[in-house]
Amino acid sequence: MKRICTLFLVITSLTIFLFAGCTKKQTAEPLQAATLAGPSGMGLIKMIDSADTAYNITVYTAPDQITPKILNGEVDIATIPSNLAAVLYAKTNGAVSILASNTMGVLYLVENGGTVNSIADLEGKKIYSSGQGASPEFVFNEILSRYDLTPGENVEIEYVANHSDLANMILSGTAQIAVLPEPFVSAVTLQNPNIVSKISLNHEWEQIFGEGMGLALTATVVRNDYLQQNPKLVKQFMKDYADSVKFVNSDTDQAALLMAEHKIVASDKIALQAIPRSGISFVTGEECRDMFRKYFQVLYEGNPQSVGGALPDDAIYYIP
Repeated sequence: MKRICTLFLVITSLTIFLFAGCTKKQTAEPLQAATLAGPSGMGLIKMIDSADTAYNITVYTAPDQITPKILNGEVDIATIPSNLAAVLYAKTNGAVSILASNTMGVLYLVENGGTVNSIADLEGKKIYSSGQGASPEFVFNEILSRYDLTPGENVEIEYVANHSDLANMILSGTAQIAVLPEPFVSAVTLQNPNIVSKISLNHEWEQIFGEGMGLALTATVVRNDYLQQNPKLVKQFMKDYADSVKFVNSDTDQAALLMAEHKIVASDKIALQAIPRSGISFVTGEECRDMFRKYFQVLYEGNPQSVGGALPDDAIYYIP
């Protein structure tokens, strides 16, 4: 009888151990991801709306809310402004990698009027913009230079504090010509039909650097220690992200509704207009690397600190 009891206790202990092991596997910590409202988060909407517990995706309103969470390990993967990816790479001595580019240009030249049909038409005019000392300034200056236009000489640029202020200025008529990003472009053009999106800066960028070399303003980054410990989960995240992008670009009506529901965009009407103009994409590998090389070079020439003080080397790119 004693032997039977002992055997029963051993079997019970093993059973508890085995179930404990299964429970631990099933309750593994989800991948912590962060994104931003607006184009940065639009491509992720199917994943944000999903009940998949493998990912915990949080939407923030400003990059500086995400940066410390990457640095302290609270966030494993994030979609952020591309230049911030380079800054983080420098700041962490290469502890993050770029997985993909996510938007092929969201910047547009809009006008409340009908005098501008090309960049050359900006000569002698005043343009308003946000993003001084950041990507919008350096990108726009690069495009202007190809038309022999120089701020302060034959074209005037006045910078304002933020995109919202600039949108209000173009709506009120205080500004006639402005460089605006989506979804603000869609918001103002829906409110006032006299305001027209005239020129895609992404199109102008490709005229300079070649077709397919889009203006990659956002990037998906991963902490390298997380990538090394969870390579399969990161690859699955990338696959699911790519599938979500396909959904956004193929079922825009449903995607727009979800974007409004999850506060990625202010309304489904704005989202529906903004989706085709936001270049929602998921470009990886060598194509991603080639786009960012050109982009980072322009930013570095504008201000080295905009990419962390030095051009990132090719180790920043994760190429499966």
